[in-house]
Amino acid sequence: MKMMKKLVAVVAALTLTIGMVSTAMAASWQTYFGLNKGWYEGMKATLTSNSATGWTAKVSDIGWGGCWGGQVFKKGLSIKPGQQYNIKFTIKSSKLDKWVYLKIGDESGKKMNLGKWIDCKKGKSVTVNETFTAKYSGKDIYFGIGGDFHDRQKVKTDKDAKVRYKYAPNSKLDGRLPSNYSAGHGTVISVTGFSFGAPASNGGSSNGSSNGTVNSNGTVNTVTTSDGTVATGDFTPIACGATAVLAAAAIVVFAKRRQED
Repeated sequence: MKMMKKLVAVVAALTLTIGMVSTAMAASWQTYFGLNKGWYEGMKATLTSNSATGWTAKVSDIGWGGCWGGQVFKKGLSIKPGQQYNIKFTIKSSKLDKWVYLKIGDESGKKMNLGKWIDCKKGKSVTVNETFTAKYSGKDIYFGIGGDFHDRQKVKTDKDAKVRYKYAPNSKLDGRLPSNYSAGHGTVISVTGFSFGAPASNGGSSNGSSNGTVNSNGTVNTVTTSDGTVATGDFTPIACGATAVLAAAAIVVFAKRRQED
């Protein structure tokens, strides 16, 4: 009977841990990988880590349908015109040179607050630390990680191409599309140390809340994402795991006391 109670306590603790970590993961980054959804030009990939401060995508094939063939994005922000923001992170591509497009647009996605192509050399980390003043209201941050060969200008369904290529530093991006292109152009793309909010000089913190509304006095309020969970650095899987461990300890103590009684 005593062993049964301990087993119940352990199972309850594990269930609580898994549930809390799942909630934290859901509150962070969302994805679209085109080939996974049946779009043959898109990226084939899996998101293998997901937290408020970063993500990792294991890519089997970068695809050739443009950067939006593979997307990792955060929604539910409150970006206000006239306010200053800082975005900071470190990004890396493990197995090949890869251009990644960072987009912070307006609510329609057609006007830009910040557009930036990031040149990720194979195996080397690149740190981005950008401060900008928003011109438009916005809610999203997008990373375009699909294979983009700077050849989408005349594709009618890719209306974003002309806009994003204005920010491109060269005419090739991920290289020229080979005539015999096939699957196998894989890599692991990771973002770590992500933060977004008011610049430290405005009263914010350079490693502060990953989501937030910036007030006129420079303070940051947390915001709620569409799934109803608050997405801040306090709700990472590690923090949830620590909470679950404490809860598990309480369950074990309770079971022990019941046995003694």
